Amino acid sequence: MVSNKSKTKTALSMLIVSLVILMYSWFNSNIFITENLEWTGLHYLDSNQLDSYINMAPTNVWRLDTGDLIGTLVDHPWIDSAKISWRWPNRIMVNITECEPIAQIPTPAGWILMDGEGKLLPPTSSTSVYHLPIVNNLDLDSAEQIRSTARVMKSIPRSLHESISEWNVQTRTFIDSSGTEILMGQAVELGEKFRLLEQILNDLAQKNAKAKKIDLRVPRNPVVTIL
Repeated sequence: MVSNKSKTKTALSMLIVSLVILMYSWFNSNIFITENLEWTGLHYLDSNQLDSYINMAPTNVWRLDTGDLIGTLVDHPWIDSAKISWRWPNRIMVNITECEPIAQIPTPAGWILMDGEGKLLPPTSSTSVYHLPIVNNLDLDSAEQIRSTARVMKSIPRSLHESISEWNVQTRTFIDSSGTEILMGQAVELGEKFRLLEQILNDLAQKNAKAKKIDLRVPRNPVVTIL
């Protein structure tokens, strides 16, 4: 004869098994299926581009390999980092930190862009327009020249971003939006040279004058040639 204790133990075991089956069925139900990712932090890329890049099939959020997803995302040339968060019950939020282009470079195959670390980026689309300084005569096979150019472009103060229109790598010369030639020389004392340039341009603006050339190769002895 089965004791009451055994009956209770059997009933409890059946209850636990039933709960496990119920939870398994619930966590694998459609309520936790996500069909798309929700993107934030995008400035240059758009969500359609990233949806196509990831090409994710409908996935249960509990089975999503976030490490693998982040690894795939940071392989994208425009993505510096990515963070993933989950919102009940099936929303997957992906916050993207994009590379920040600081210059554009003409090549025989079309335009490419450069970020502050010297990383070369393809245009995000064939119709994109970037209001960035142009870098001319850059040897794309020279890692040293690319790093040096990125350092120079990254050093441009924010107040001069709209003034600088072109950098010539071979002559180490800027051209500003008014056509003034700015000789920088070697990529040393950049902070001092840019402070001088800001001061000179402000003085010229106050005098309503325009310079043909500003020579900052020796920052302790700048030379300004007035038109």
